[in-house]
Amino acid sequence: MNKQYRNQYHQLIANLHQTDGYIFNYFGQKLAPFDLSVQQYVVLRRLSEVYPNCLTAGELKEKMTDINSDVTRLTDRLVAKNLIVREVDPQNRRRVNLRLTEESNRFVEAVAAEFKDFESIVSHLTDEEVRIMNTLLDKIRNR
Repeated sequence: MNKQYRNQYHQLIANLHQTDGYIFNYFGQKLAPFDLSVQQYVVLRRLSEVYPNCLTAGELKEKMTDINSDVTRLTDRLVAKNLIVREVDPQNRRRVNLRLTEESNRFVEAVAAEFKDFESIVSHLTDEEVRIMNTLLDKIRNR
């Protein structure tokens, strides 16, 4: 074991952190030509899953993978880029709905095409290694 780590558990945490950064940077590079951050893309994907319907900010936050994401800031930037629309809910004026336009939905589909082979980042792993990794990562999150 490398001397910079106190023990194997410390090394595991460092490895998880480095791997997360590696994957995050990989996606960031794929999104750069579209002028999108990873978090903005996740917002657009969540809205595309319900298109042509909408989500409230609260519903969107529940669907985000990053539990610390600032949905208001993210949606502000996407509204400024004309990629999402905010609309007051006609049944509840205190509720604001977020949705894609037809044009922005086509844009999200075009960006998504860049990720059709995103599994290639782990394609060198065997089926058994992937199964074990999924089991262990689930176990870490669901202790």
